[in-house]
Amino acid sequence: MSSTPLPVVAQVSRLVTKIADRITGDRSEFPLLVACVTCEVLKSLGIDAHVFYGQAAWVEVMENQSLMWVGAWGEHTHFWVGTQFGEVVDLNTSVSFRKRSHQNPDHQPKYSPPLLWSKEVPRFYRYVPEGIAEVELDQERDQRWFKLCLSEVLEKIKGESGDPDFPDEAILCPNRQVLDDGAQSFRHYDRAILVQGIPEAPKL
Repeated sequence: MSSTPLPVVAQVSRLVTKIADRITGDRSEFPLLVACVTCEVLKSLGIDAHVFYGQAAWVEVMENQSLMWVGAWGEHTHFWVGTQFGEVVDLNTSVSFRKRSHQNPDHQPKYSPPLLWSKEVPRFYRYVPEGIAEVELDQERDQRWFKLCLSEVLEKIKGESGDPDFPDEAILCPNRQVLDDGAQSFRHYDRAILVQGIPEAPKL
């Protein structure tokens, strides 16, 4: 294999996002938790994976259709997963519009980029890894959420079969496949990118 099989991408992305949202209330605030669960699930399926930490940024479309880089850099850190195939897996990008940007807390985004599961990372994302995270969830709440998320995802994956069922969120899959959500969020996002052009990226 040269990339994660699509049925695995579908199962893991759908179950992790759905279950993490339900247990935390909003996964957008918990990228480390989401990355840890994703990593452990992939390992259980025989795919080597690691949680990376570092600086990351991506372009969001604002309510007025302007474009802005948001993410975590400078004093802030982001977490994502890297697979044995060299893929960047970030199951939080599509919901980052739910949270306020550290750099621009007064701006309200309308569209975020898709979930990312790809070796080829488009120019509207930037990831600068600083290392592999030696993860210890130190808060009792986070430990409890991690155990709940992981056990439920693993249980549901074992019981699933049939055609791949992706989350209802836009996702960029291996081999440049983009699957849009029911609201066609990526179509609107992509149109704004084409019209405006990607702004100069921050120095990460």
